[in-house]
Amino acid sequence: MSTHQIKIITQDGESVCFDCYEDEDVITAAVRQDIYLMSSCREGGCATCKGFCAEGDYVLGKCSSQALPYEEEEAGEVLLCRCYPVSDLEVEVPYTYDRISFSPEGLTFVAEVIELSQISINVMKLLLRRTGDDQTIKFDSGQFFDLEIPGTTITRSYSPANTSNKTGDLEFLIRIVDGGKFSEYLKNEAKLGQKLNVKGPSGIFGLKENGFTPRYFVAGGTGLAPILSMVRRMQEWDEPQKCIIYFGVNTEAEIFHLDELNQLAAQMPTLELRNCVWKCSDDWHCEKGSVVDILRRDLKDTGAKPDLYLCGPPGMVDATFAVCAEMGIPKERIYLEKFLPSGSP
Repeated sequence: MSTHQIKIITQDGESVCFDCYEDEDVITAAVRQDIYLMSSCREGGCATCKGFCAEGDYVLGKCSSQALPYEEEEAGEVLLCRCYPVSDLEVEVPYTYDRISFSPEGLTFVAEVIELSQISINVMKLLLRRTGDDQTIKFDSGQFFDLEIPGTTITRSYSPANTSNKTGDLEFLIRIVDGGKFSEYLKNEAKLGQKLNVKGPSGIFGLKENGFTPRYFVAGGTGLAPILSMVRRMQEWDEPQKCIIYFGVNTEAEIFHLDELNQLAAQMPTLELRNCVWKCSDDWHCEKGSVVDILRRDLKDTGAKPDLYLCGPPGMVDATFAVCAEMGIPKERIYLEKFLPSGSP
C-alpha cells in the first residue's frame, strides 16, 4: 500500500513529519505514530483539525459545510480528519508546536464533580476538580475539553469559563438541550463526588496579540464560557486594552452570570458590558435587542476597528461576521468558534 510523507508546519515555524497511507486520514496516521495533532470529533464536523494544504494532492472526505465552508475548501483549507493524501503533503496549521502532544497519557485525566447547579432556565454550571497528586490545570483561555459520560464512551466538548489554575478546577456552563445525551446525564444522573474522564485541552480559539487594539467579545448563550475565560485571563495579566463583552440570549429567563460579569467589570476599568436580551420586557434594565444589532450600533456610532472574538450558535456567528465585514473590519481580525452539532443528540 502506498504511503506518503506528511509535513505539518506550525504557526511558530516548527514542523513534525510522519507517514500516512493513502486509505488513511492524516489525523489517524499521526495518532498511529504517537503524534496527537489538534482534533476533536474526528468526523469532519467540528473544524478543530483545520489546516491549509500548501503543497500536495489529496482527497477530501465528507465534511460539515459549517466546519469547512465551500469557499474555504476551494482555497485549500482541509479538515485533517477527512484528508486522504495521494501525494506528499505540506500542511500549515493555525497553532503553535507546543499544542502538539506525543503521549496519549498527557491528554487524559480524571475529575470529580464538585458543584452542579442550574443557573438559568436552560443552563447548568458544572464544576469539576482534577484528582490525583498533580491537580494543575493548564490550558489557553478559549480552548475546550472533552467530557465523557460515566459508564459510556460518549463525549461532548465544552470550554471552561475559568482560567488555568493549580487547584484543578474546571468551570463549565452547559446549555441543556431536550434529548441531548450530556444534558440528560446532567439532569438525571450527575451527582456530587462522581468521577468523569476528561481529555484535553484542544482547540485553537483564543486571544491573539495585536498591540493595544481594543478587543470586542461577542457571546451567544453558553458561548460566554470561553469569552469569560479570555477576559479573566486579561485581568490576571493586567492587559491594558479596552474590551467589551456583548452577551446575548433570547429571553430574560435565559440570562445568567450577571453577578459574575458585574464583579469582573468592577475589577477591570477597561471592561464594558452589553448584556442583550432579544425578546425582553419593558422592565429589562440592560440592552434590548440582539448582540448583532447592538454591536452594529456601537461600531457605527464610534467607528471603532477592534479585534473581534465570536462564540455561539452558527447563525449568530455568521450574522456577526457579516456586520464586521459591513463595517470594514478585516476578516484577519475576527476570531470565532461556532457551536456545531455533535452528530447525535
